[in-house]
Amino acid sequence: MIRYTPSSARSLSLFKATFEQSLSAKNRWVRMADLVPWDKRAGVFLSSMSQGEGRPSVDLRIVLGVLLVKHIEDLSDERTIEYIQENIYAQYFVGLSSFQTDPVFVPHLLVTIRKRLGKKGAAEMNDLLLKEARRIKAIKHRQRPSDKTPPPPPPEILEGKVSQSSDIEDDKEGVPKVECSEIPRNRGTLIVDATVAPSHIAYPTDTRLLSECRQISEDLIDELYQANPTQWPVKPRTYRREAKRRSVNFSKKRRKGKKEVRKAIKEQLGYLRRNIKTLNSMLDIMEGAQLACPWSHHLRRRFWIIQEIYRQQLEMYKGSRRRVDDRLVSIAQPHIRPIKRGKGGGKDTEFGPKINAGVTEGFIRADQIDFNAFNEANLLCEQIESYRTLFGYYPGTVLADKIYWTRENRKWLKDRAINIGGVPMGRKAGQTKYEKERDRKKNNQRSEIEGKFGETKNRYGLDRLYTRLPQTSQAEISLIFLAVNLVKLVREMADGLFLVLRVLLGSVMKVFTKYTASEYAAFYQLKAASTFPHYRNENAPVTF
Repeated sequence: MIRYTPSSARSLSLFKATFEQSLSAKNRWVRMADLVPWDKRAGVFLSSMSQGEGRPSVDLRIVLGVLLVKHIEDLSDERTIEYIQENIYAQYFVGLSSFQTDPVFVPHLLVTIRKRLGKKGAAEMNDLLLKEARRIKAIKHRQRPSDKTPPPPPPEILEGKVSQSSDIEDDKEGVPKVECSEIPRNRGTLIVDATVAPSHIAYPTDTRLLSECRQISEDLIDELYQANPTQWPVKPRTYRREAKRRSVNFSKKRRKGKKEVRKAIKEQLGYLRRNIKTLNSMLDIMEGAQLACPWSHHLRRRFWIIQEIYRQQLEMYKGSRRRVDDRLVSIAQPHIRPIKRGKGGGKDTEFGPKINAGVTEGFIRADQIDFNAFNEANLLCEQIESYRTLFGYYPGTVLADKIYWTRENRKWLKDRAINIGGVPMGRKAGQTKYEKERDRKKNNQRSEIEGKFGETKNRYGLDRLYTRLPQTSQAEISLIFLAVNLVKLVREMADGLFLVLRVLLGSVMKVFTKYTASEYAAFYQLKAASTFPHYRNENAPVTF
């Protein structure tokens, strides 16, 4: 039997919409809308905006909602606006009073929002969500037996700025006292690690970079010549057709030896050196004739970038090296640096910002985001102090990779009674089988942050950043972590509600149940034995 409705029988006016009915309270957007601290997050924007000047802004509730929808669904700016325009639950989440068919705002406004938010504002919004999760007990930070250590003295006492009150010793005059009972105990487990968020750029080979710089220099020469053609008797020669032919022939080769690569780099360096020399001479002539340079700020910036790339490539070529300080790998995004991963898999270098993050009970937070490579071991103390600033106490245990466990970090943690989840220094002491298994399970907890990195890269777009400015890229990373934490919070609340209902149901069943489970089992065993005598086990006593 075949069912088919002709297209002429379908029309928009005949479609029956159920929007006049109430929305489902079980929908994820409805549940997330009740958990987000909207008022506190709006205060992050209010601090950077004028109250009485300028055009009226878009409702900040809508702005915050659109940012969360974008990163939860991992959509582009244009697709985010279309998704909200088509989804009634998403419109409820962003704060609209009723369903509307018009877009909430133009997509390119999201770029301005990320610029205004920046790294600091996005991180502050994530901290507000973590504080909310701590308030509603989604982050419990219960004390474990290993965390019940004596309360450590605060840094003020360790530095001598504050005196610890005691009945035995006399404190110095003029130094305030702190009661030991007021010092909070260490709580929770902090797992730290570093990763790289690759940016959306082409793989930066030396020959390709030099070829692009050469093409830009040729365009800059054309711009100067066309602006004042009377100043030059003939157009400066650039050899662009010959340079392009050689570059294309080299790129077509499937196997490129070291000598061929070095020869191609030398050729492109020669063409680029000639063009830069021509540009400098043309600018000197225009300055002597008191003529204004027709370049915009964008073109001036491009001229500086290609000169810096030429200097770095020439230095590496002369020294036969493959490394240089502050190496530029992208013309459009000169702030990106190569970051060595130190791992296998045929991909030991990534190009994007390096992130030093921490995870506590499944909630992730970025402590440092930098486009330059850094040693994460030097930032461990700062990372733990950020944990204390956020929650009000130090973590009970810190789990990290081997690179974090320097002598300075071990001493710093020991002074604050923080358990170290790493291999002890010195010769390995003899351990029993139980102790080895205990340490193995403890170290395996570090895999949680690796799983969190995998989730953010595979599901939320951290594996490829499409933002082009450094401040927008840093804001994008913090907003991705914010979306991950919000989804985690909704799941925790749903699981917590199910657990509460199950406990309540168990309590009700205990009240209305006359017999225990063992008594019912004995009863049904006796009944089965009386009904089916040949199945009865004579050796098994039955009591009821």
